[in-house]
Amino acid sequence: MLEFFEVDDSSGTASVYDSHITLSKTLLKYFKDAYRVRLGVDRETNKVYLHTINKDYALSGELNEASLLKVSISKTYARVCSKSAVNYISDIFHFVIEKKKFKRFKAWYDKKKNVIVIDMKGEIA
Repeated sequence: MLEFFEVDDSSGTASVYDSHITLSKTLLKYFKDAYRVRLGVDRETNKVYLHTINKDYALSGELNEASLLKVSISKTYARVCSKSAVNYISDIFHFVIEKKKFKRFKAWYDKKKNVIVIDMKGEIA
């Protein structure tokens, strides 16, 4: 049977630095309307969830503003900026990130949940 190669354009990587999380270019399209991000953690499955929030919803007052994380978007990456969020993740998943170092993990977009998922089970090279 003939099979054709197809690029998985919903997968990428998340690099966790001491003060931010950088997502690879392949995940950028899921940030096109993002103004802020909410971060969630599932301790049982060792996953971090990033839910993008558009500007109207972020400013509507329905969400606690303190739970909304800033996101920076460029042509080659999306960056969630929050040292406290990185500290929260590193405490939960028991790792330390030295200054100017990072840990890289698999990440993908979950269409059903409408979130970016970061698999914290194992660092990738």
